[in-house]
Amino acid sequence: MAVALIVVIIGLGAIVVDISEAYVNQTKIKNAIDSSALAGISQLVNPANIPEVKNVALNYLNSNLIMTLPSFTPLDLSSEGLLLQAGIYNFSSMTFTTNEVDSNVNAIMISYTYNFMTLLSPILGINNLQVSDTVTAAKQTAGRMSPGGGFPLVVNSSVLSDARINNNMIDLFQAGTANSFFTAFMDSSASSNDINQIISYFIDMTTGVEPPSLTVGDSFQINNGNLTTAYMNLASSAFIGKTFVSPIVSLDVGFTNKIMVEGFVGFIINNIYMIGNDYHIAATIIPAYIDNKWSGLILYGGSGNINPQDKPLLAASFSLVQ
Repeated sequence: MAVALIVVIIGLGAIVVDISEAYVNQTKIKNAIDSSALAGISQLVNPANIPEVKNVALNYLNSNLIMTLPSFTPLDLSSEGLLLQAGIYNFSSMTFTTNEVDSNVNAIMISYTYNFMTLLSPILGINNLQVSDTVTAAKQTAGRMSPGGGFPLVVNSSVLSDARINNNMIDLFQAGTANSFFTAFMDSSASSNDINQIISYFIDMTTGVEPPSLTVGDSFQINNGNLTTAYMNLASSAFIGKTFVSPIVSLDVGFTNKIMVEGFVGFIINNIYMIGNDYHIAATIIPAYIDNKWSGLILYGGSGNINPQDKPLLAASFSLVQ
């Protein structure tokens, strides 16, 4: 009787030890795939770069697990127990559908199952335990930008509709029927000096003035003059071929010098040129752009008064959703 009782006690103790180990490993797996999913989704620009998205996610997953799990063998995309897919996350139904070719791809899903040898449970014939976790990360229209990201040129929302029918290409100008305006993001003024200070920041972050945090619904002054010095400062290697994020605003018939942010848009500056005495910025919008360079875009309620057909062009942020 005493011997049998001792065996039972030892067996129960073994189970407790190995369940504790399983809990620790479960936490390690969850932390690893969470960070892996966020790293991957941060690189999702369009379906064409899904292989890069997967590789970034996989590299983060391996790096995390190599540091935390003993005798961990690095995974590849075909490893048993690993599922890494891109697809579409529906925020209304909260469901993920695998689809790696659709132009509306906005999410990645990672599932991983880890098998490990038990320490003491073999006493009871239990040689292995299994832990697993699944996570989905998705991107959605951003409603806020952190300090340092706002390019000092607001873009009229009408430009989005033009871009949709022109391969995402846009022509920004601040003369005649202007569709963009320089700003210093201030409530009281938008002087050329203040604007050029922010432009200087994008040339060298140790100089100039860092643009402030911006949120959909914020309002500030714009400058509707023909700011030659601002355009001249942009015509350099610091801007041509580079990507920036500007606030999207709506301008009504009763136009004033004060506007309100409705969203954000990421674009590549292709060229800065003149027609007559007027400067133009030729650019290409990056749909659902995620800002990984200047600051960071945050979900925070999404966009304001934007045509639903144009919303896919707006800059995005990302988060874990499942």
